[in-house]
Amino acid sequence: MTLSREEKENLLAIIEIIYGYDSQIKNYKSSFNAATVDVVEKALTALTKCNENMKALVVRIVGGAGRLAKGWLRKVLKATKRMLAREKVKFNGLACRNIAAANWKSAIIMSVY
Repeated sequence: MTLSREEKENLLAIIEIIYGYDSQIKNYKSSFNAATVDVVEKALTALTKCNENMKALVVRIVGGAGRLAKGWLRKVLKATKRMLAREKVKFNGLACRNIAAANWKSAIIMSVY
């Protein structure tokens, strides 16, 4: 499934807000697709398990409790990007962020193929 230009922009913004700027990932933005959204969703889910501040934010965004249905990120890409940018999330620890980035960067890149 193809993403709109706006969805690709929002997805890149989410990736950059959470993991920081990465020129390699940015180069793949035009190839982002539904698989990329799925991988970023899984990365966010893993990050929320490690980070209570992130967990609270995601729960507020999707308006639900601990159970997030597969596909939630694509439905709320724009809202997620806005909230992450506005709130300037403070992560509990750099360890969660670094582990999530290390574990998911290659999966994000591979999703465009």
